[in-house]
Amino acid sequence: MKASPLARTLLGLALTVLVAYAAAAAVRYGLVQRDDLGAVCEAIGPLPWWCTVRLAFIQGFVYGIYGYASLAFAALGYWRRSADAAHAAVALGTAGMVLYSFTWSAVGFLAGALALARVHDERQQHREA
Repeated sequence: MKASPLARTLLGLALTVLVAYAAAAAVRYGLVQRDDLGAVCEAIGPLPWWCTVRLAFIQGFVYGIYGYASLAFAALGYWRRSADAAHAAVALGTAGMVLYSFTWSAVGFLAGALALARVHDERQQHREA
């Protein structure tokens, strides 16, 4: 039995959310929230390379980068009718919500999901024509 286009779209959306959530949770609980890593990064002297990565993730949620990037990809998905950009918006929105930047990330997540629905609908209409 062949899966319907809607089922494939929903499965792709679910996989995008799950992968983005897992990656963001790993960053949040494995890199950002660990007090021992924070103490190492605040020490005086040469810092390990991952302190720069940790700081970049922290600055990302301080300045709302994940939400704004999610909105930008959602807009790109609408404009270019791109499923890839819509999936990127959903992934960044999911990651932003896990990484403390909820408001704009949630808006970007929803906008990305709507862009993906639009792309799916246009492809469905094209198949029927």
